[in-house]
Amino acid sequence: MKRTGYFHIALLAASVALGACNQTGAELPDPDVKGFVASQEKSASDTRTVLDSYSVLWSADDTITVFKASLIADGYAGCKVGIDPADGGKPSGRFYNPECEDYYGSLCYAAYPASMCTGAEGSNLKFNLPAVQYWRDNSFDSGANPTVAVTSDKELNFKNLCGLLAISFSGAPAITEIQLTTLVEEALWGEGSVDMGYTDVPVLKMSQSITPEQKTLTLKIDNPALQDDGRFVSNGTADAVADGVIAGDHPGAASTYYFVVPAGSLGQGFVVTAKCADGTYMQKYATSSNAVIERSTCVEMPEFEYQDESEIEIRTDVINKAFYKDLVMDSGCGLTNNKTIPVTNYLNLSTETIYTEDEEDYVFTDEGQNAQNRLICGTANDENGVLLYPDGEPRYRMIYVNGGIATRHGRSLMEAGREHFRQYFFNGGSYLGTCAGSFIATYGIIDSYIAHNGYMGIWPGYASDTSTPHIYPDYKLPDDCPLLKYYDFGGDHRIKEVRHHNGPYFEHWDMVPGTEVLAYNDYPAYKFHTFASCIAYNPSIYSGRVILLGGHPELAESGEQLDFFAALCRYAMEGGGIAKVKGILHNGQTRNMTKGTSDNDPAFTKVGDKQCHHFAFALPEGARNIKVRLEAKADFNLSLRLAKGTFAFKEDAQYAVENPDLVKELKFDSLSKGTWYVGVQCEDTVNQTFGKYGIAYSGKTAVLNGVPYSITVSWE
Repeated sequence: MKRTGYFHIALLAASVALGACNQTGAELPDPDVKGFVASQEKSASDTRTVLDSYSVLWSADDTITVFKASLIADGYAGCKVGIDPADGGKPSGRFYNPECEDYYGSLCYAAYPASMCTGAEGSNLKFNLPAVQYWRDNSFDSGANPTVAVTSDKELNFKNLCGLLAISFSGAPAITEIQLTTLVEEALWGEGSVDMGYTDVPVLKMSQSITPEQKTLTLKIDNPALQDDGRFVSNGTADAVADGVIAGDHPGAASTYYFVVPAGSLGQGFVVTAKCADGTYMQKYATSSNAVIERSTCVEMPEFEYQDESEIEIRTDVINKAFYKDLVMDSGCGLTNNKTIPVTNYLNLSTETIYTEDEEDYVFTDEGQNAQNRLICGTANDENGVLLYPDGEPRYRMIYVNGGIATRHGRSLMEAGREHFRQYFFNGGSYLGTCAGSFIATYGIIDSYIAHNGYMGIWPGYASDTSTPHIYPDYKLPDDCPLLKYYDFGGDHRIKEVRHHNGPYFEHWDMVPGTEVLAYNDYPAYKFHTFASCIAYNPSIYSGRVILLGGHPELAESGEQLDFFAALCRYAMEGGGIAKVKGILHNGQTRNMTKGTSDNDPAFTKVGDKQCHHFAFALPEGARNIKVRLEAKADFNLSLRLAKGTFAFKEDAQYAVENPDLVKELKFDSLSKGTWYVGVQCEDTVNQTFGKYGIAYSGKTAVLNGVPYSITVSWE
């Protein structure tokens, strides 16, 4: 996979008119005729959207599927009902089929378009969303947007199930297709269902059993002149659209492209790939937990200029290894007040701890909670908090969350703190939790299957609750357990008598695809015997690895329990997110990295303490007088490094300038053709002291909000 850059995400706060064919309209039909009178959901009259010049109108060949609630059973396919052709181009249409006259006036469920609905089961309608959508001029593919309705007498007021992602280019030569790829395990197309018993708005639930292909949605730029199915509103000028492509730099040609995307997806980042007829392409990598697609709304990307990146090979197999420290331990409000654990010395880990001075476990004051949340959520002197760098990337290699009272700690973090944990994880930091620390990372308890409002959900499943204190099961490791590459555990793959105190186990771990079992409980006297006691989950190459454990080996000072906990730490850290390229450097262009956290533009944000920013450029054959120039915009020490074919971390760089000068340059008469990586690392950091609530800093604390700089590559 080739990948480049970041781009900023801005949410449109207005509802978007999604539905049938978008064009100019006519009058409403007479509601007293036979059949159903149907209308599609509209945007509010006081809103403006990227599509506000269009109304949601029916096409003359539209068909819906209607299910009579009293008839729903296995194999029931419903009744296909077509529109009165006279109502094509109107906002409300009459749908009639004499074969289902007895439906009128009964409780019915309806789906549009009929071709997308695959049946009904109980109160659920089933859909199959397409893997390929088709461009429409200043609109979206009507055949890709599912809607549902429940009858009110004979009226059907359809509601949308999806939202839109709008992507804008300028200067593209000739785009043939655009691919949208989510960074986590979620389906952008395929099977889904809607419970028609909804009270306010319908919710489309996509299948949890997904294939890797379902993570990518494709928008084809077909030649409208070859289409006769009504997918396209207009085809521009004859020379703007030809041979199945759109000339992106032609006056009047489309420059904004709309994907119909399942609501609730894309919240943890995605990649957009634009492919052109000449074989070139460009990719943009978006990471934001605030970009989730909402029903009937549009996430609109800022326009960006097309620049060919086909000659640049960006590696996706290099784990990030530039962090402020290895481990931060959360011993905060409601958690066991451990200030240190033996594994840090055993593995020689650099570490910090968030804790309270209160000696009674689980008891905390408003002052303690406020101090904890300032550390995690940030202040004016550290906008992102200690967990994150100014651009939202993880500042530590791993977080360890202690046992205690999960609900108390989760709620003490408040949603802002929990969101920082999620951002840390999905941007590449690993997470290890024991007991309460495991519960917090899940959706909730399996008994209720109700998402807990104090939990994080970074492992998107439900844990089972032992509800039994002070038991000591053995752990049995599977023969293929990845922890065995670190220690052999006496050759029997068994860890004896690990203390449990109301911790979780994972009876249905396989409900979350990609989860692996690291250990099973071996304790015949209790209900969790043979069930998973420890699981791991790594949803994408960009996220960290989360490891959840029901027991308490963290205070073991020797023996197999110490080895087991050390193996968990090592496996978590080795599962961190890959190194990412901030952007592509083009000949003679200066890139200014001067923005702060609040600007919400990570592609151009300042570098943090011990953090390394990466860039890439494609050097052509015969390039001469090559110069890489770094200029720090504040009095901090930044190192400049260069490597061919891999990320320019300190230990991998082939060339480097490491001194306190504000301006650094690497100059070459010539270099070989290919992809070169530039690394910019901040060598300065803070002094750690120990305050009442753990972490406290002194010294060059301005580095916490990042160091501004510029980077330029040029050649002849």
